[in-house]
Amino acid sequence: MSPPTQSDIWNYFQPNEQNQDKADCKICNKTYSRKGRTTTSLKNHLKSMHKEEYSLYERSTNEKQLKKIKTDTENLITPLQESKKQLSLEEVFNRDKKWDNNNYNSKKIDKLIGEMIALQNLPFNFVEGLGFRRLIKELAPRYNFRGRNFFSDFVCTELYSKVAEKVKELIENFDYISFTSDIWTDPSSNASLLSLTCHSIVENFVRSSIILKCETFDGRHTGDIISDKFNIMLSEWNIKKEQVHCLIRDEGSNMKRAVRLASLNDIDCTVHKMQLAIRNSLDSQETIKIIKQKCKRISTHFNHSTIAQKQLQAIQVRLNQPHLKVFQDCITRWNTTFYMFERFLKVKDALSLYMNDSEINPILPEEWKIIERLTELLKPFEEATRELSSSHALISSIIPIIQMLEKKVDDYLTRLQDFETIRQVVTTLKSEFSTKFSNLVENNLYVIATYLDPRYKHKFFTPVTEEKIKEDILVMSMINTETDSSFFPEGAKRIRMTDSSEKDTERLGPGTSGLVRNPCLKNDLARMLDSSEDESEETQENDSPEAMLKKQLLTYRLKKRVNVDDNPLQWWSVHRDELNLLSPMARRFLSAPPASVPSEQLFSSAGLIYEPLRNRLDPEKAAKLLFIKYNAPIFNFNY
Repeated sequence: MSPPTQSDIWNYFQPNEQNQDKADCKICNKTYSRKGRTTTSLKNHLKSMHKEEYSLYERSTNEKQLKKIKTDTENLITPLQESKKQLSLEEVFNRDKKWDNNNYNSKKIDKLIGEMIALQNLPFNFVEGLGFRRLIKELAPRYNFRGRNFFSDFVCTELYSKVAEKVKELIENFDYISFTSDIWTDPSSNASLLSLTCHSIVENFVRSSIILKCETFDGRHTGDIISDKFNIMLSEWNIKKEQVHCLIRDEGSNMKRAVRLASLNDIDCTVHKMQLAIRNSLDSQETIKIIKQKCKRISTHFNHSTIAQKQLQAIQVRLNQPHLKVFQDCITRWNTTFYMFERFLKVKDALSLYMNDSEINPILPEEWKIIERLTELLKPFEEATRELSSSHALISSIIPIIQMLEKKVDDYLTRLQDFETIRQVVTTLKSEFSTKFSNLVENNLYVIATYLDPRYKHKFFTPVTEEKIKEDILVMSMINTETDSSFFPEGAKRIRMTDSSEKDTERLGPGTSGLVRNPCLKNDLARMLDSSEDESEETQENDSPEAMLKKQLLTYRLKKRVNVDDNPLQWWSVHRDELNLLSPMARRFLSAPPASVPSEQLFSSAGLIYEPLRNRLDPEKAAKLLFIKYNAPIFNFNY
């Protein structure tokens, strides 16, 4: 067997004699680490420091690839040539013979079927269905059918192992890691899963999010048990605690205790805290609770009666209005209450006519006005919830969005004149936000991330706070320079965290609406960011690392802020060489999402796996199915 082809990158490097995980550059004679013994870091060094040699390397690599493509093309047999080929006697006898289990085509079909089971939340006995077998027999007549037991073992062993191997390779390139975590329990089977979702930004400022683990969970959900689970997960993936930037969790006391026992930096899920603040504000007024219950009963009436739906639709036709159904709110998602009120206002005329001819308790004119005021009040909060729940959201957006929401509440209080009920809701909302989000600017995980986001920079901080942020960045960067490892090596002082209230433990599952909305909150935020220009500063010339970092901080500050809709990671990717001392800090502090929504979305799929006809599925297999479903597409199914 011939040895594998060596990469052309080794024309410019040689393995380090003392450490196989490092390589020596033949050009500058410096030693560089190559994590996982890959050549990615070597290519990056050649590209950034030796541009001429990197051009030669690229040209040589491209020539090899073109040569290989040309060879493969010459050896390719066209379908017409294949059809004209005369079959041998042996081929005629074997044409209808079933493939062996080790046949390449058979293995390929097995893999695709296994992926389909995981991706579509299908039961394993799906492969024994008549329709599926007829389809496969038509497409691949020689395929040897397997039963549910084979695919149960195949998916949860072979496919799972292959995806896990690719995940490990990806984690090896992660310098700084943030986590989101949550616990889900299926009400029908009492099966519990503990999720750990991993988020990181690699050197080229590409963000990666992977499902690190879905661990089966038996017994009580105490903080001590959850802490042990965290430690086992980190150990299994060879992740050191010094690599963990922070963990985002809900406000459950067991999750708080677990993270403290595991000695990890942690922050509250912002969307969950907003959920609690808004729910408490709405429930503080008995009038609004009555209106909510009335709307909910009306929604239930239409959801349980197709005749009522058709009658409402007929009224909408007479009024020349679009066919819209009513929404019903969900206790675990505050924004569903907003969607319910908003939809009721859109079908108000048709609903009023329907209720006049039915026995339903009608919505009174004063109640319609309260619904209208509440919708106006909650609209920016709904927009903020959607923004912070999106897959591209960064932790750096929390301070700007919370400050804009607080300003909206203050403005609402100054101009609000009617409806004492609404005034009391707004007053309670202001108090709730003040209690839950008052310490944001005292937490470095938030303030440094916001400062290093080129959309915001120092805009939301006082000069005193900005100076403190700069000092903290200098201290942490100096630690990084001296240790040549993490910003928080063993024994180094960890970022000081602010404890939050442990009173509420309601779980949040943020929802979204399919309606197109005008982003009033984002427009206001953009106007605020454009309202003033950055001020210039002066710094002394010095060659010390501290002076160079100060110079880069000044350079960063004086650069024009980007548009609020632009991608901050793309900006850093362009400026990472110019701000090479700051960019590692940006990769670390921008890696965290603002909420534990990735874990919540994972559990939505868990609910689909544990359907009524499939509630005896082994929890460990369910965890592996979720792992494959969410991680396999990351690698384009190339594993």
